[in-house]
Amino acid sequence: MSAHRWRPFRSISWRLMRLFAVLLILFTLVSGLLYNGLLRRQSIAHYSESMQRDAYAIAQSLSEWIAPSAYDGLDETRLNVGGESLAPYLAFIEQLTGSTVYIVDTSHNVTGYFSGVVQTIQNPLLPSYLEQCIALGFMGKTPFIQARVGETIYLTTSMPVMNAQSRVLGVVLLTSTLREKGYSQVSSTAILLNSLMFSFPLAVLLAFFFSRMFTRPISSLRKVALALAGGAYETRTGMQRDDEFGSLAHSMDILAERLEAARAHDEQLRIQQQTFFSNISHELKTPVTVIRGSLEALNDGVVRGEDNIRAYYAQMLSETRWLQRLIQDLLELSRLQSVDFSLNTSEFDLTELLGDVAMSASALCERKGVLFACEEPSARFILQGDYTRLRQMLLAVIDNAVKFTPAGRHVRLTLKEDEPTVIIADEGIGIPPGEIDHIFDRFHHKHDVSHKNTGLGLAIAQEIARRHGVAIRVESHEGEGTTFTFIFPQK
Repeated sequence: MSAHRWRPFRSISWRLMRLFAVLLILFTLVSGLLYNGLLRRQSIAHYSESMQRDAYAIAQSLSEWIAPSAYDGLDETRLNVGGESLAPYLAFIEQLTGSTVYIVDTSHNVTGYFSGVVQTIQNPLLPSYLEQCIALGFMGKTPFIQARVGETIYLTTSMPVMNAQSRVLGVVLLTSTLREKGYSQVSSTAILLNSLMFSFPLAVLLAFFFSRMFTRPISSLRKVALALAGGAYETRTGMQRDDEFGSLAHSMDILAERLEAARAHDEQLRIQQQTFFSNISHELKTPVTVIRGSLEALNDGVVRGEDNIRAYYAQMLSETRWLQRLIQDLLELSRLQSVDFSLNTSEFDLTELLGDVAMSASALCERKGVLFACEEPSARFILQGDYTRLRQMLLAVIDNAVKFTPAGRHVRLTLKEDEPTVIIADEGIGIPPGEIDHIFDRFHHKHDVSHKNTGLGLAIAQEIARRHGVAIRVESHEGEGTTFTFIFPQK
């Protein structure tokens, strides 16, 4: 597998720089286009109100000036357009409003400036938007129409001229362009060029700054990850943040702690394994040496006499049985510790189990002369577990208690009345305080100097208890005895 090569131009920092630059440029362009569109829309709305006010004022003025008879009660129904004063009037209002003003009578004759001279043209050919605006004016409405012709946007409004009887005598038409109103629209190409010219350098600087700020914690986490990959499990990020990087750093610190704990555990297991092989080698060495020495003596004819030969055979048989028991205990402990080993669980009565254990314990105590006491329980506890294994667990502890209890003293087996708790108490030699934490270790029998003991009985008992969820508590006082308490989980 080829090693991973870090490519700067494909790094997150460069990708972020490009992303920030593109986003900032797009933001600038979209903002410019939106601003231009909204400004034009707002300007048109403003010009609409202004032109309609101007058209209304002109229409009112014309109603009083061109058709005065209507206010005198005369039957005047026609708009009279003409007179020498009309030209200066139109020039004045066009200069005042910034729009081209036309007056249209009921015969659709249009009066206004044409070729620099005020004149009336009969039924002229007008653009469709002007015709539409004039028609709406004669209907008594005040429309405002915007129309695009090529690149030019035209704004047009009309206002009816009425007499005192609200009869339409004509229409005042105002038209202009956005440019004539003072609005200068910037083209999209100009916006693009100007935006790129100003936004690109800024985008590059901001992209570099933000990408560095964003990737700095990633670089720190990468260094920590490399340190952890190199086995430096004591390394910590030291990062205190309230964001996703802080959460990731916290997770990496937890990972480092667990890796460090796992390494310490592996080291402990390695030491235990070395100790185990050392102990088992020592345990096997003694009986093998005895058996070999006896066989060599018998083979060489050193031992003479039938009684001596029988004694040698008896010694070898005893050592062989000891080896067999040791191997059986090792296999038993190995099976219990295997995740593939399954217990034969079923419902059982704890009182019945206690009675079965009491019968075997009584025989053990009788052979050594130890007094055995078992209070017959009245309570019944129906539990779930492997009956045979739990019996083995209790007998292993009782056997250990009998070994270290002098003849004439008691070993007691008790079941509490209110909870599924079994107590095994002896009046033996007790356990030194420094050894209580190690009594369940394999081959731990330093205090046993006069009895054959594999040192695996309590280790097997603890493993059976662990597989059943049984808690074991040990209390001991030297010279007074030891108490084992087994707390069974209730069904």
